[in-house]
Amino acid sequence: GGVPAAARALVRGLLCPAGARLGRGGARDFRALPLFAGLRWAQLRRQRAPFAPSARGAADTSNFDVLDDCLSQP
Repeated sequence: GGVPAAARALVRGLLCPAGARLGRGGARDFRALPLFAGLRWAQLRRQRAPFAPSARGAADTSNFDVLDDCLSQP
């Protein structure tokens, strides 16, 4: 169990001061992470998404779990 070290490294790199944050060096910051080892970056835009949500408009929330009690709480 638990979160893999590679995933923890990604989260730590995003939740830190701006001067040290992932992305300041562009996409190469992410490409260097072990979590993305083996990812074919050049083909990424041409690959089919594993899940393509559908929406019936800007207010369609059918792809999200909405709890009524949290909407009524201030």
